[in-house]
Amino acid sequence: MTATWHTRPPSQWTFFERSLITLGVASPDDPTKPRPKPPVYPHSAPVPVYPIYKMHARIIPWAFAPLLVHHFFTYYTGIVVPVSVATVAYLAYFVVYGVSVFSWNNRMTEKFGTFDGEKERDGVPDVDTTSVAIGLFMVVISRSVIAVPYLYNPEEPLLDWKTIAMLPINTFMFAVAVDFWFYWYHRLMHEVPFLWRFHQKHHTTKHPIAALGAFADHEQEFFDMVGIPILAWLTWRINFATWWISTCYILFIEASGHSGLRGYFQNPTTWYLRWIGAELCLEDHDLHHRRGWKKSGNYGKQTRLWDMIFGTMKERVEGTKDNINWDDPMDEPSPVPTQ
Repeated sequence: MTATWHTRPPSQWTFFERSLITLGVASPDDPTKPRPKPPVYPHSAPVPVYPIYKMHARIIPWAFAPLLVHHFFTYYTGIVVPVSVATVAYLAYFVVYGVSVFSWNNRMTEKFGTFDGEKERDGVPDVDTTSVAIGLFMVVISRSVIAVPYLYNPEEPLLDWKTIAMLPINTFMFAVAVDFWFYWYHRLMHEVPFLWRFHQKHHTTKHPIAALGAFADHEQEFFDMVGIPILAWLTWRINFATWWISTCYILFIEASGHSGLRGYFQNPTTWYLRWIGAELCLEDHDLHHRRGWKKSGNYGKQTRLWDMIFGTMKERVEGTKDNINWDDPMDEPSPVPTQ
């Protein structure tokens, strides 16, 4: 997992390495402007809380913006946006949104540190910068290119009161459906030796960053990007607007789940599961990576519901119930990283 490519002069970066810099995955290592080191805390230090309302406040404007522009454009002009135009527009917007998510995760970890902070986080390795960059783009491209043409119907209202009223239920249920299929596919890759070879590369990183969610073999990437979303939609069918908003939340959780950000940071669409102890926090997937092949557990990535039901839920180390500081809400980092 050696990552030194970002320390080279920019003139020596490949196109894909420049793309990773643009995405906020890494920053140039300028010795004249050293970046601050993230704070390091012992495991016993209280874990601050990132409130649910702040997560919604961060995601909802991004998720609703293109839908509202699209809706009012058609409402006031009478022009119906063709499927091909909608696909390109939502795809381009999703790429911009993805960049904002990675950048936000980087700023948050710089300010608040990471779980198991004594260990340095892995970067994108020199030998795989091209693969990771392509994988990150494919995460957003594949979902938009496949789902928008299928789910978007120009003849139907884009946003209506029923869609908005049912959002809390539908985003919750869709996330639970995604997690059911992901749980079993993920668990089988750990427990069936033949399938482990498709997942082994992803587990080379023990302390990942947000971008390393795309550090995987092509077979795993295909199922992550295409298979799971399709199976989830067949399980809990939702309209285009609900799918779009759900996908914005899912991308946010998937990226943050690999960041290691040290905070009690729940999934904002499924946090209700906290009432039965099945809510997902960032530490859960971080521990999954640290524990490796056979001992990992925590196979869910949107909830811990299926881990609880099927007996694979693992205890947290730092974010235990008696070590969460509810009186210490995490505030937002500055929009531009401190140099």
